[in-house]
Amino acid sequence: MNKIITVVTNDNDCIKLLEDAGSSMNIEIRYEIQSNGKITNELSINDIKESTAVLFATDGEVEDIEKIERFIDCEYYEVEKQFIYNDAASVLKEILADLN
Repeated sequence: MNKIITVVTNDNDCIKLLEDAGSSMNIEIRYEIQSNGKITNELSINDIKESTAVLFATDGEVEDIEKIERFIDCEYYEVEKQFIYNDAASVLKEILADLN
């Protein structure tokens, strides 16, 4: 079964990098973009609950995520976007290793 990682970010480039890395690792990336108080491609509760993990890759604090209550009781990780830019595959591998 494929792993599903839900990503909340304010950067489209992070999504592309994670999707590219995830495709070769059988990881499905589901995402929403949060920027300037707006949510694009808002994840449903079902999307979130089906996820193996949630990855927050934003410029701000996790506490500043819009509608944060949707992610309560989820296994989550925070990462600075620069780590995704440098090596998105390693970020995903570390998450999977931690989950096992």
